[in-house]
Amino acid sequence: MPVVIQSRSADEAEWSDEVWRRTHFEAYVVAKNKAKLTGRIYRLVDEDGAVLEEVRHLGSSFKR
Repeated sequence: MPVVIQSRSADEAEWSDEVWRRTHFEAYVVAKNKAKLTGRIYRLVDEDGAVLEEVRHLGSSFKR
């Protein structure tokens, strides 16, 4: 089942389609990594338009 990855920043109201992946797991891994890099909010949407999950990165991945 294809899963679309959409994103938006915290101050945007509209979601933008970015890419799609073949499985929920693949889409989740991509969205989680993109959230770490960009700080944007991502969500995973199935082919019927249902939101499967919202992915955010909270905190810094670099510890000193």
